[in-house]
Amino acid sequence: MDSSTLHFLNGVAEVFLPIGYVMAAFLYAMDFRKCESLPPMWKTWVLRASVTLHFIYIGMHTAEYGRCMVTTPFEIMSLIAFTIAATYMIIEQRTGESGTGSFIVALAALFELTSAVVMKMPGSGAANPVLSNMSIGLHVSFAVLGYAAFALSAVYGVLYLLMYRELKRGSTGSIYRNMPSLETLERMTVLSSLVGFVFLTVSMIIGLLWLPRIFADFSYTDPKLLVTALVWLLYAAMLVAHYFMHVEGKRIVRLAIWGFAFSLLSMTVVNAFLSDFHRFL
Repeated sequence: MDSSTLHFLNGVAEVFLPIGYVMAAFLYAMDFRKCESLPPMWKTWVLRASVTLHFIYIGMHTAEYGRCMVTTPFEIMSLIAFTIAATYMIIEQRTGESGTGSFIVALAALFELTSAVVMKMPGSGAANPVLSNMSIGLHVSFAVLGYAAFALSAVYGVLYLLMYRELKRGSTGSIYRNMPSLETLERMTVLSSLVGFVFLTVSMIIGLLWLPRIFADFSYTDPKLLVTALVWLLYAAMLVAHYFMHVEGKRIVRLAIWGFAFSLLSMTVVNAFLSDFHRFL
């Protein structure tokens, strides 16, 4: 495929992706409000079509520019939108519950819509050239995918705790009556954590193999690496506790939330102020 055709197809995808996500978010909202005039499967079909188009777009974008979609914050926002939507789609298929779709798909639509609008504006500076290296791009891409899935896990965890508190009080509002059960929210929390754990594991493997070859000042004692390892261990412990030790309920949900808190620490404070070489954007 020649570059002009690829550029045209990318432009078409960048127009239809936010439209698809907004349509999916609208259909999920209508389903949440128990609107019977729309077939319930439409929302799932539109979401699946949007995620499939997004996956193809990521491949075409990578082919056109010769790098992964992590060079600008707006490319990362699109990648986060894809992760949130794809992870939710997997969870909905596994659990059969769509009660949280109106919130999660709307979040993905917001990320993609913002990314599509701002990506067309002039950039404020040159991208970090190290991200042109495909291995580094994959390392960062899988890390972003992992952290986005962890964020989704934390959202489900917070919903679980809020619903648990309301049930204890016996004063659940109408919004909670349309939500999945506590057991399903717990399962969604664990599944999101599992998806994020797999992505983060792949990112760490790529990083350990390739970062020492690219950065002369690479150090295994870099604070970003140590905090990332701590995040990985925390989620590994959580998954082992759930699947092998049968730890459930509030304890497992709180572990997921704490894990995301450490993830935020890794992405913000440590990366901005403590890491010696691990700054890409």
